[in-house]
Amino acid sequence: MIFSSTLAKEHKCNFVFSPAGVEAVLKLLQQGARGTTAAELNALPMGKTGIKSAMNPAEADALFLADDFKLKAGIKADRIMRVPFATDATAAAKDINAWANENTRGLIPSVISAKDIDPRTRMVAANAIYLKEKWLHPFPASDTRENADFTQENGNTIHVAMMRSKAKYRYAEGENWCAVAIPYLMESRSGEPGYFIGILPKNSARDFARNLTPQQYRHICKALADSTAQETIVYLPRFELKPRTYSLKPVLQAAGLRTVFSQAADLSGLAEQPLYLDDVLQRCYCKADEEGTTAAAVTISIVKSRSITPGPRPNLICFDRPFLWIIGDLNTSAAPYFMGITHAP
Repeated sequence: MIFSSTLAKEHKCNFVFSPAGVEAVLKLLQQGARGTTAAELNALPMGKTGIKSAMNPAEADALFLADDFKLKAGIKADRIMRVPFATDATAAAKDINAWANENTRGLIPSVISAKDIDPRTRMVAANAIYLKEKWLHPFPASDTRENADFTQENGNTIHVAMMRSKAKYRYAEGENWCAVAIPYLMESRSGEPGYFIGILPKNSARDFARNLTPQQYRHICKALADSTAQETIVYLPRFELKPRTYSLKPVLQAAGLRTVFSQAADLSGLAEQPLYLDDVLQRCYCKADEEGTTAAAVTISIVKSRSITPGPRPNLICFDRPFLWIIGDLNTSAAPYFMGITHAP
């Protein structure tokens, strides 16, 4: 889990975030990162790689390259496509969005617009995740209350469809929280079983999220893992979240990823020309109902050509009016051979 506390500070309403999607895109860039840029990427608190999960998401990644961009040998992705970043930003965005739509079963129809692209855009690295899992213990539709009260952070009460389940769940409590792990139906799959981990703070959820660290999150997960599944009644609102595309650049910079976003970026393993990371965008979707959870995310990183540090400005002289001229040498006191004034060539 990375960056969720920082994101909570940025978003005052519902938001959905895919740490796995961010990690996947950054892994694509890591292939070409060198020096300080590589060190900062390696230092990020990422941990998904190498852990086998029993959940079965459909994942895909792609590199969208400018027509004249030469990618170095050895850089890998599921798919590599050429798009007209410089000549037709609208068409380029359309190609990327079509890929996003296809790889999320239509849940993420778009993630980038033409305004995110300019002639310096050389590459977009993208990742898509689609996940559809059923509950091990489905919520009976007959137990769902369609107009249950739900109190918002500001104290206002709204009416929601509240699902109810009574089954054996892992449950744990802390000083200022309680949590439940709602298992998915893994159907004898190997790997770490999947759960919907619901955390209910005793006070403000927004403040809790703002202060949640990876260590605290792991502490909650360990408390749930160490608990024994016992008969528990769970009320969970039926929900569907469709937030807009948002930038992760401030979040990544706050987490320590700075050089790659600057003119000091070193992505020389990708291409010969100097490059930097302009932005990281993500759009997500999540729906929870009586049968299970459906979620999708598309994450893209926009890589642009880095401006080359300019050398000294050249002198300029334009003989466009009468001028003096001399024919001689520079290193002796000998009289010049000729000298004159030209008033009109």
